[in-house]
Amino acid sequence: MLQFVRATGERLRETGSVLWRCFYSVTLTILCSAGLAFIPQGIESLRLASQPGWNFPVFVVSVASWSLAAWYSARLTLGRIFAGNAIVDSSGSAYVAWLRAWLPRLLGVLPPTLLTVRYQLLGEPVLALAFAGVALVVGAFVLAPHRWFGSPLSRMPGSEASLRFIELQRRTVVTVVAVILLSFALLLAIWWKPVEVTSVLTAPALLCFAFASWILFGDLVLTYYFRHFRLPSMAALPLLLFVVFSSWNDNHEVAQLDGAPGPSVRPAGPARFHAWLAERQASGALMPGQPFPVFVVAAEGGGLRGAYWTAMVLAKLQDDSQRRFADNLFALSGVSGGSLGGAVFAALVADQHSGALARARCAGHPDVAFQACATAVLRRDFLSPIVGYLLYPDMVQRFLPLPIAAADRARAMELAWQSSWSDAVGSARLAERFDRLWEGPAGMRVPSLLLNATVVQGGNRLIASNIAIDGSFPDAYDAAHELLDLRRMSLATAVHNSARFSYLSPAGTVFACRRQGVLVPCADGAERAPWGRVIDGGYFENSGVETLRDLLFAMRPVLREWRRQGYDIEPVVLVISNSPGAIAPSGKLDPNAAQLELTFLSELLAPPLGLFNTRSARATFAVTAERRDMSALLPPDAERFLWFGITTSNDTPLAWALADRTFNGIDELMKTPQSARLPFHKVLKRIPTAQYYVRTGPAQR
Repeated sequence: MLQFVRATGERLRETGSVLWRCFYSVTLTILCSAGLAFIPQGIESLRLASQPGWNFPVFVVSVASWSLAAWYSARLTLGRIFAGNAIVDSSGSAYVAWLRAWLPRLLGVLPPTLLTVRYQLLGEPVLALAFAGVALVVGAFVLAPHRWFGSPLSRMPGSEASLRFIELQRRTVVTVVAVILLSFALLLAIWWKPVEVTSVLTAPALLCFAFASWILFGDLVLTYYFRHFRLPSMAALPLLLFVVFSSWNDNHEVAQLDGAPGPSVRPAGPARFHAWLAERQASGALMPGQPFPVFVVAAEGGGLRGAYWTAMVLAKLQDDSQRRFADNLFALSGVSGGSLGGAVFAALVADQHSGALARARCAGHPDVAFQACATAVLRRDFLSPIVGYLLYPDMVQRFLPLPIAAADRARAMELAWQSSWSDAVGSARLAERFDRLWEGPAGMRVPSLLLNATVVQGGNRLIASNIAIDGSFPDAYDAAHELLDLRRMSLATAVHNSARFSYLSPAGTVFACRRQGVLVPCADGAERAPWGRVIDGGYFENSGVETLRDLLFAMRPVLREWRRQGYDIEPVVLVISNSPGAIAPSGKLDPNAAQLELTFLSELLAPPLGLFNTRSARATFAVTAERRDMSALLPPDAERFLWFGITTSNDTPLAWALADRTFNGIDELMKTPQSARLPFHKVLKRIPTAQYYVRTGPAQR
């Protein structure tokens, strides 16, 4: 038994020495393979890469490059004799010889083999066959004898079996340098034109190309060449630089436009509501004795899934009501993707009243213009631009001591949204200053937005809105406060602050100005310094209902005043939820609905999973509490609280890119008979003077 323990310990020491020598090849290959084959977002990106066009061929090339880089780097680092007493250099055991020979080959065939299995499971046998061919070609190549690694060969001291090379040939060095230079060329291209470049190189291909270059640089430069010059391996150097420079190289300041800041003084919720009702009264839409619905919307977070679902629900209501729905929509509270969907809808309403929508490329069929334009704006790949920046410019930034603002990956996400809007609609709404959405005589006809973010220090809400965020919103910061330097941000930036789900989008750094240590409005002579960091609003509460509750409580005095004057104003809450399979909360929970999902490593994983799951639990609680508050505010009416939940047979992961089949699954819910299961008709029948009909949706475009 003792001999077995000793032998096992020796094998583990030998394995550890071999794996550390080719650390980058092993770890990055395993991480990338697992990410693409097993994580829902990775699986969705595989669907995205399989769509018609150049996506799939480019992806195949990237996987082959990654596979060969892993094999090549491991083969070189394990094939060289280095001075020192490392086990991988001094051991002549058959086990170490086997690892040196076969580990590089296994790393080479692992990626295409896993992707073969995953595509087969996705029901794509042709694509699975393509990767099976890649696996066979790579396997045959790595098993064949090669003269590319350098010579002369030398026997290991004391061993008759192990042949190892002493130095690399010039052509090997040229190959490695060329690959690294190509990686820097790709970095510069993404930095220069992130949206255009990533329309050809999508996220999975970018990931594979990046990992291939990191493997070559990590194993051959940081490990091989340092050992070649009798220095310790520098494999841990990137981690050291990442940690040491992190105190000085924060380049994630929330972007601000040039020019004057927007107003810090805005009407409070009650004043805005009163003015909004007065405008409807003046237009004749609000008359005494006639029911007048006031819709308020809470849009749940959920990445592009949430954005697309929110925008399509609102767009369908607008189209099917002959564009009267928005005139009865007072405010929308959004989180993350829900903020993007709500902002797109509000911007379309603004462009409708400015005349820009009539000229928009996407509005060829006026009867379904809102749905067509929402689709044209949001049915895009927003993941690839930010992944490109994350893997290239912003990754280099992490190892530099000083910040480079232009390398901030948040810039790529916001540019992608602005570019998509400009391409589809033709205006610059998302690139303009946030408050300009409500400028002009038609500003009162654009629904108010409350875009929820979370402040890292304290965990409080930071709300961007055209309504003043005052004491009616407990424990919340006003993004347009005069002491915060956020009043020059664009609409896209305001949305992104609500949608900064780490670690894909970085936490945004908010700046403020100080004079003699006290916060003051930013002006000449004031010292500008970081105030705090903002992240995704879903960390606080993911449904957007909590902020909507605060707004409704603030609206109560105005509502009572108008009702005393004989106006029959009926608030109606629309909750747009995009969580797959979610149902409207009913209050009391049934223990039969609970499931013990995990027992593996529960000692380690239970706390973080519990914290993460409270995100959705708080959203459910907020929705239930809002339903209770509505029943106390007004006479009971089951149709004053309406739930638009998403139900589709296709998996819809939380991501910033979705495959066509996923979008198509959501579009099906806009058509009959599926749309009849959602309360569209309950909303439409409340809208005054609207012709009550329900279109079949996107199919009629």
